[in-house]
This record gives sequence, structure tokens and C-alpha cells, in this order.
Amino acid sequence: MRTLSTTSATDAVRAKKSSSSGTGLIVVAGFSCLVVALQQTLVVPAVPVLPDLLSVSPVAVSWLVTATLLTGAVATPIIARLSDMFGRKRMLILSMVFVLIGSVIAPLGGLGTLITGRALQGLGTALVPVAMAQMRDSLPAHRVSSSLAILSATLGVGGGIGIPLGGLILDVFDWQSLFWTSAALSAASIVLIVLVMPAATARTQGRFDLLGAGLLTVGLSALLVGISQGNIWGWASAPTLVSFAVALVVLLAWGRQQLASGNPIVDLRATASAPLLFTNLASLILGMLMFANLLLTTEQLQSPTAAGGFGWSAAAAGLAMLPNAAAMFGVAPLTAWIAEHWGPRLVLALGGIVTAIGYLLRLVGSPSGAMVIVWATVIGIGVGIGYAALPMLIVRCAPGPQIGEANGVNALVRAIGTSIASAGVAAIGSIMAVSVEGVPVPSVAAFATISVVAGVGGLATVVCAGLARGEVRVQK
Repeated sequence: MRTLSTTSATDAVRAKKSSSSGTGLIVVAGFSCLVVALQQTLVVPAVPVLPDLLSVSPVAVSWLVTATLLTGAVATPIIARLSDMFGRKRMLILSMVFVLIGSVIAPLGGLGTLITGRALQGLGTALVPVAMAQMRDSLPAHRVSSSLAILSATLGVGGGIGIPLGGLILDVFDWQSLFWTSAALSAASIVLIVLVMPAATARTQGRFDLLGAGLLTVGLSALLVGISQGNIWGWASAPTLVSFAVALVVLLAWGRQQLASGNPIVDLRATASAPLLFTNLASLILGMLMFANLLLTTEQLQSPTAAGGFGWSAAAAGLAMLPNAAAMFGVAPLTAWIAEHWGPRLVLALGGIVTAIGYLLRLVGSPSGAMVIVWATVIGIGVGIGYAALPMLIVRCAPGPQIGEANGVNALVRAIGTSIASAGVAAIGSIMAVSVEGVPVPSVAAFATISVVAGVGGLATVVCAGLARGEVRVQK
């Protein structure tokens, strides 16, 4: 009896330690994902003022956002693949070290140094899918869904609080302080990862595909440059058309090379299987819907009343996104519970429905700025629910040794979605603009058009959830 009692007590202590360790992993991973997500929007409030401060053109300053997008998109599938080969912890630390270095050097010189720093910060984006893969590797099965829901929520929270936080730092201090803040946060993240994350262990064998990485880098860079700069250069201009042509040729060559490779960066046969294909398509759409909500809300609130807007200041419009960020984080536990009982495909469909309803409501019922915030928050809840479902679907569908790679591809297409949303919102706002005191601003019709397109996107997510079934084909 005493032996049994002692054994039970020992098991209880081990279970308690395991639970405590698991909580620590989730907290550190969530904080690190939040730091990475902040890099996307923290600098946005400074973009309008930097041309005067640095004596450069607004077009040149626009590369502060483009550079981060480019490097993040390229690094995400590559570092995720490396995490499958050489261990998660090493890649988590490496990703955050890039953020730290970029944050330190960005404010030390002129525009060139600033863009270089932003490019290095973008490399940190690769941390997100690696952190998600780490949760699947390290946590007991019953805690995986809730941890993935929390990590997914931090992506929306980071994007939502980045603009108001950046505006506050800019008002109180200076633009350099934006980067010192990022440096402090990334340094703290590195320390926590070193102390809390389990030791890195290799999961797959084989050589790293350098040729595939090179082709992917060129192809994605050309694609995203064309998307992000199309509004500036003109969609029918030679530079834009050349960018898209290069992207098409190189990415087709990359796809052929990946199918023939014994150690591909991305297993395209598995990615083309229905569960991953439609999960990734849903990720692309949700990335568009999340960023469209951010842009549409802030633009509509700041637009002059003569153009159907509400005339809010940039700072007030940024703060208006805080309820959206809080809601995305608040629905994470509910999302995990639904996924555990009815599966992540239902969660993804629910997210698409709520998002579509939110866009419909802002289309037919936005008589005040306060109501715009309410509907933006409803959309945030829908996107947050959908975001949480994506990594849950990945860990259920993807082969175990390819969890990092699969999450990396999913994060990549989501980033492309945000880029498409940015370009699309700007294009619609420009095409359907009205003149107010000689200044072109987006019209009511532009805001309505964006809401209609986004609402259809929400319904398309529901379709993707219905089609994301079947078995994954693993590359031999």
C-alpha cells in the first residue's frame, strides 16, 4: 500500500511539473509570436513622417514595409524546413536574433541602414510556424489545440496593437525608439527561449536544398515586389509586368525542381493534397480579410465627413483597433474547446461565417464611428476563430516530420494574403476616389466595394473548410 501511495504521489508530482512546463512553453511561444507580429505594424505610424525626417521620398520609405514582407515570406518556409532538419529551438533563437540585430542597426544610419534593419526584422516572421510545430512536439495531445489557438490569436493581437503602440511611442519619444522597443522585446524573447524551450533535436535526415531555396527566394521576391509596388509603379507599367513575369517563370521552375528533388524545401505532393491545399487557400483568404479589416477601419474612420467618413485623427483610428485585438485573443479558449469537440474544420467554417457577417453588417449598418468599431471587432472575432483552426488542421493532416515545413507554407500564404489585401484596398480606394478640397480620398462606394469583396471571401473560407478533407500524399 505504501509503495502504491508513493507511486501515486510521484506521478502526481510529475504531472504537475509537466503541466507547469507546458504552460511555460505556451507563454514563451506566445510572447515570441507577439513580438514578431508587432514588427509588421509597429513602424507604420512613422511611415508618413519619415520622408521629411530623412529627406527622402515617400516611395523610398514605402520599402520599410515591403522589405519586411519580402524577407519574411522568403525566410518562413526555409527556416521552417530547417527546423524539421536541425531542431526547433535553434531556429527559434536564430529567427529572434535576426529581429534583435535588425532592431539595433535600423536607427543607427540613414534610409539604407533603416531598410536593412527592417529586412532583418522580417526574417523573424519564420519563428511563428516553428513555434507552432514546437507546441505539437512538446505538449500532451489534450493541450495542443488550446496552445495553437493562443499562438494564432497573438498574430492578430500583435497586428492590432502595433499601430496604436507605435503611435504612442512616436508621440512621446522619437522614431528611433520604435526600434529600441523592438530590440528590448526581442532580447527578452531570446533569453526566455534559451531558458524554457526544450533542447533542439534533429527530426529528419537529408541535405538542405540550396537550389530550391535560391529559386524560391527569387520567385517570391519578384511576386511580392510586383504586388506591393504595383500601386506606385502602375499595374500596367513595365517594372510591375516584369516582376510578375519573372515570378511566374521562376516559381514554375522551382515547382518542377521541387518535384524532382529528394530533399525538397516544400513537399508539393503533400501540399497539393486536399487537406493542406484548402487549408492553405483558407489561410491566404483569412490573411486578406484580417488586413483588409485593419486598413478599411482606419481609413474609414480617418476619411473626411464630406466623403462619408468620420474625420477621426490617425491616433484615434489606431486605438479603435484595440477592441479587435482583444476580441481575437479572447476567443482563443472557446475556439480550442470547439475544435476538441467537433474538429478544426468546423472551427474554420465558423470563422468564415462570422467574418462574412461582420463585413455584411458594416456594409448595411455603419451610421457612426462607434458602430464601425463594433463591426470591425466582429470581423476580428471571425478571423481569430479561423486563424486558430489553421494550425490545428496542419498538425492533424501533415506528416509528423514535416510539421514545421507545412506550418511554414501556411504562414507564407497568409503573408501573401496580407500583401494582396494591402494592394487591393489601395487600388480600390484610388480607382473609386472622390475629391475633397482638391485631395483624392476613398469614397463611400470604395468602402462598400471592399466590404462586399471581403464578405464573399469569408464565405469562400467556409467552402475551403468543407473541402479540406482526405489524406495527405507524402513525397517518396
